[in-house]
Amino acid sequence: MRRFYTAVALLLVFSLAGCSLPSIPGNPQIPNLDQFPDLGLPDLSNITNLPQLDDLPFLNVADNAIVFAGPAERRIGVGERLPGTDIVLSAITDGGAEFQIGGQRAVRAMGDSLDFDRNWPGINGVGYNLRLRVYLVGSDSVRAAGVHRLHVENLAVQEQSITPQGNVLKIPYTGSANRGELLKGTSLGYVGQGDRGAEFSGLPAGDFPFRKVGDSLQWRGYLRGDIPIEYNMRVAFYNDSSVQVVGIATLQLP
Repeated sequence: MRRFYTAVALLLVFSLAGCSLPSIPGNPQIPNLDQFPDLGLPDLSNITNLPQLDDLPFLNVADNAIVFAGPAERRIGVGERLPGTDIVLSAITDGGAEFQIGGQRAVRAMGDSLDFDRNWPGINGVGYNLRLRVYLVGSDSVRAAGVHRLHVENLAVQEQSITPQGNVLKIPYTGSANRGELLKGTSLGYVGQGDRGAEFSGLPAGDFPFRKVGDSLQWRGYLRGDIPIEYNMRVAFYNDSSVQVVGIATLQLP
């Protein structure tokens, strides 16, 4: 568990979601999450030989795009589709779990893979990568775990008091900003280090603008016009020149 969470935590150093990096390899590397309260990451401590972030394909990220990545765990009932994919669990038989993958029959047993590398169905400019392994085949469902990554292009961030509803995806978010810059994917800016902590701009009028390491930070709005999003973050590090945050993003997708 600690090794897997450390891999997730390494996202912060590379600031995948918060910086305009020219390219992002499959395994962005990360501060230990033990210092933060529960961020809502799945408990995968009893599952071995899971895919890791470096199993995801190489990705180039434009300045007006953002990437979220981290661990994933899914329960898939008979007749259900893995969200964002063309993978449907059609039946469970004595021979194993029978899926339809891209319309073709695929039987999966314990330890077998469920992978996806395409656009999220029903929406333009959103790529989704999934690397799961089946770890439990029940009488009416399958459980699988691993890692996933969401890549959203054509950002047009707008703050608004909304809550993502319906089909939502929860995925780790890590971000960083230099003094005078915005945390990518939000309208929150970093002012610098003050006597009372890291100072942020872009908060609702009248809100206390300072946070110390471990303090919570929230933001709600639109990643672009068709994607509502909510961030629940914690400050991981700051000094007078930069700040780093880690948390969970909840996105509403088709």
